[in-house]
Amino acid sequence: EDDVSKSPFLSHCGASVVMKIGKLGLLMLSSKLPLFNGWMIRRDTKHFVLSSQNNIARCFACSSIKEFSDHPDVKESAPQRLNTSRPYFPIFYNDVYKVNLPKGHRFPMKKYRQVRERIQQSLDLHSGISQFCVSPLATWEDLITTHSPDYVARFLQGNQTEQELRNVGFPWSPAGVKRALSSTGGTVAAACAICEALAFQKKSRDTYPIWAAHVAGGTHHAFFDRGEGFCVFSDIAVAANVVRSKYSFIRRILIIDLDVHQGNGNAVLFQGQQDVVTFSLHCEGNYFSQKESSDLDVELPIGCSDETYLSTLRHWLKQIKRKGGRFDLVFFQAGVDGLKEDRLGRMDLTSECLQTRNKLVFDFCSEQDLPLVITMGGGYPKGEW
Repeated sequence: EDDVSKSPFLSHCGASVVMKIGKLGLLMLSSKLPLFNGWMIRRDTKHFVLSSQNNIARCFACSSIKEFSDHPDVKESAPQRLNTSRPYFPIFYNDVYKVNLPKGHRFPMKKYRQVRERIQQSLDLHSGISQFCVSPLATWEDLITTHSPDYVARFLQGNQTEQELRNVGFPWSPAGVKRALSSTGGTVAAACAICEALAFQKKSRDTYPIWAAHVAGGTHHAFFDRGEGFCVFSDIAVAANVVRSKYSFIRRILIIDLDVHQGNGNAVLFQGQQDVVTFSLHCEGNYFSQKESSDLDVELPIGCSDETYLSTLRHWLKQIKRKGGRFDLVFFQAGVDGLKEDRLGRMDLTSECLQTRNKLVFDFCSEQDLPLVITMGGGYPKGEW
């Protein structure tokens, strides 16, 4: 058990594991970069001018692009002033940005509204702990911390090849652009809300849990210059890079990815970066593109049971806690496509299993006083739910 690359349990449950130890003990401090202030685009009469240090991309103006920052709900989307006398848990959502997919499309877009409504019904919104906020749009500056400026510009313009669109799985539309930007922006906002609360907490010397959630995001299949698997941009990677740049006290980040598919995009985006550790627990028979290498990859068998899944997760969370070192922020990709009812999952997990899974992650963070950003992920029900 002392060797984190070997476990008697893994041979019992049929899982395989690949781990690179190097990242787990090192710290790096990033230089500061500006955070978002809305969708920052310089305009002239015919173009949007999207600028970075080494690139200027010109996007032809159209009415839909001009409206990116004009959604009526966004004006009231910022969290209110923090109350340091109790826990703080802002929840961001982006289902106000509606996308009408072609009839028969297999992506369940309405799940975001359904999940948000169920959460609102179940939470005591008068406690002051939970506050619902419309997800802001990610900015150009946010996105190019992680993605190619050329790729971002071509997506905004709708200037992608048919193959690129097939790889992502969505037709391009102005509404789809807003959805992609808000899917990333909400996770950035959640992470920044946590960091602002941490900074306030440090000054006040109070201690209380600081978590946040995004009822969207978890788009872990996006790479530097391309997307795939319903993922245009990697919201978690962008958020991680933004907060590392802006907040000097965020030195090491852990990404816990429990979607049924490997977090392949994040694995590649953070390869060679010692201050972000990627952990992906996924199905060994559910790769739809090239298998990548996370810092910790744990593969579970097709048809995996609740017992196997939970025992494996317990083991590796324990190992990370014992030998992973101190983290300043945790991202939890909480995909539910491991459910046996899922069309794409190929596992045999129950909803009770996933509730226990979530509690294991929550306990892992609360026991170590770790700030936590929770995002959604995959989930493809066979019918209505």
